[in-house]
Amino acid sequence: METPNYRVVLDTNQVVGAGTRWIDHGIPTPDNNLCRRVLIRVAESHTGLYCGKIVGEYLEKLVDLGHPKERTLKLITYLMGAFSQVTIVSTSAPVVPADPDDEVFLLCAIDGNADYIVSEDTHLTDLKGCYTKPVIGRSQELASVLGA
Repeated sequence: METPNYRVVLDTNQVVGAGTRWIDHGIPTPDNNLCRRVLIRVAESHTGLYCGKIVGEYLEKLVDLGHPKERTLKLITYLMGAFSQVTIVSTSAPVVPADPDDEVFLLCAIDGNADYIVSEDTHLTDLKGCYTKPVIGRSQELASVLGA
């Protein structure tokens, strides 16, 4: 049975958790990194969504954590090539997360008509009950739905 194509926003912790080493060395087999499996599955089989602020945050966190420049740029290029850009027109989310920096993920999901937001951030996952679409969940909860 084929997995449906979902529209998905990945929080920064998912991208950072996937790491960058695989960009140069290939995906390990078996791959025990759930964040990487989700990221790759979204890139290859679903419609990943991003906006400029989200890509900027991905880049900032990877640089701040000391990922090598070349691998960081390859990962960002991979994501921007595989994902679809969303123009955010909404000015605020219906229910705002406790951390204002996380609102951009909700706005991207809402304006991009996302089915899912994958995050380990409690500021977003605490809002699960407030949203029916997008569904907000941790990678552990959503991996099987996404086919990862």
